[in-house]
Amino acid sequence: MSGELRSTPPVKQWFHSAGHEHAPEETQQRYLDILAGFCAWTEKAPDELVQFCFLRKKATGERFASVKRRGTMNDWIEQFVVEQGWTGKDAVANANVVRSFLIHNGVLIQGKVWTGG
Repeated sequence: MSGELRSTPPVKQWFHSAGHEHAPEETQQRYLDILAGFCAWTEKAPDELVQFCFLRKKATGERFASVKRRGTMNDWIEQFVVEQGWTGKDAVANANVVRSFLIHNGVLIQGKVWTGG
């Protein structure tokens, strides 16, 4: 799955924009595994995750980011993290891998920050 995932335009964009293509292979694989897990959990392909966060104005067809859908996406990310059993720093870091994918594909989304507590 991660080979197919890596070849999709949104994942290529993410890796290029975030500089992940220069990360060690094990780090790249970890990111792909987390995203693949989230895609399977949501039953959405990477491009569908990005598209979900946008709507179009009926009158003009102009694309805009949906605050409500970004909130839903954040809820999904948090639910996914809980179901994976991740806690503490791992929970925050792994959730932020998914958010990084979205951010580098034009979705402004924020989550928790690890404060060491």
